[in-house]
Amino acid sequence: MIEKRQALGVFLVSFGVLGLLLLSVFEPRYYNIDQALNIAERYLTSLNNPDLAIREIMEFEQNYYVIYYEKSTGIGAFEMLIDKSTGQIFPEYGPNMMWNTKYGHAGMMSGGMMGRQRTPSSLQMPISQSEAVTVAQQFLDKDYPGTVTEDVSPFYGYYTIDVTRDGKVYGMLSVNSYDGEVWYHNWHGTYIQSLEVA
Repeated sequence: MIEKRQALGVFLVSFGVLGLLLLSVFEPRYYNIDQALNIAERYLTSLNNPDLAIREIMEFEQNYYVIYYEKSTGIGAFEMLIDKSTGQIFPEYGPNMMWNTKYGHAGMMSGGMMGRQRTPSSLQMPISQSEAVTVAQQFLDKDYPGTVTEDVSPFYGYYTIDVTRDGKVYGMLSVNSYDGEVWYHNWHGTYIQSLEVA
């Protein structure tokens, strides 16, 4: 009987140690914001376009969000996401892919973001920044009461606008600069922190 108990004890201890080892091996890795910046910078280098730079990285519960912009114009070029557990960088969904008239869908999907330019890519947009803010606030008042518009980032074909509640970042949305359509970014999760780069 004693031998059986000892064998059971050895088994349970061994099983516990094995469980801890497996947990340490398979425990998901999470990239911190400095590592995300390194990933974003490596991606920027791969584009080989001296006019592009990183403006900001925002950490959310689900991902890191990165704004790339043109140094010559100051306008946003495109938005990227970084997966927090794999470190993979990829184009942000929604407006960035569908409404971006210069760096949008065609260039991103082919892997040659800089090579394919759609028209129009002018900075002259029918809906002004102030009009976009008004449209965005009307949308928020209806669908997200208590939230307000904050920082506005113009891109080719649309504006991306931070949304705050009680002075804290709550989320973001985009307004199409040609037809005023609003697209709320519901893929980020809760806001954590920001890193201003430029």
